[in-house]
Amino acid sequence: MSTDPEHKPLRATDITMDDAWAIYDFLVPRLESLQRAHGGGTEEHRTAAALAEAVSALVLEIEREIRGPMRPRLAKSSARPPAPVPAPTESERIAKEKQRLTMVREYWNQLCGIVQIWRESDGYDRARWRQVSFPDAAAEAEYQRYVAEAGLRKASRL
Repeated sequence: MSTDPEHKPLRATDITMDDAWAIYDFLVPRLESLQRAHGGGTEEHRTAAALAEAVSALVLEIEREIRGPMRPRLAKSSARPPAPVPAPTESERIAKEKQRLTMVREYWNQLCGIVQIWRESDGYDRARWRQVSFPDAAAEAEYQRYVAEAGLRKASRL
């Protein structure tokens, strides 16, 4: 997890919980201020509350995907332990990791889409809060190879 202020996510593998929580810390106080400024039941209050809820949900989803699945606890009164779960095959593990990174990328890009409207505001991190195109370096390299082989354009870093 990066705490480097110069950290710039380029791929889903580069996104950290700190990145997601930084957007939360930037947006939620602004949204809460709007809620306080407008009475409950007003369109402004509802809009700010809905947006704060969406931001919170996306940040928590990113955190869940980065941390990985939580293992359920065994009940203390369980008479016998659960049957062992077979270990995933290498291809299953790779597919699951690809899906996890895809979800991190999708949630991150949605979060960046929400925050980008504040791009001219003080405290907005233009270098850090930008959408990413690839889940990992291998996917980016595969894309660049495909582009070069297809002659679509000279392969270069996006």
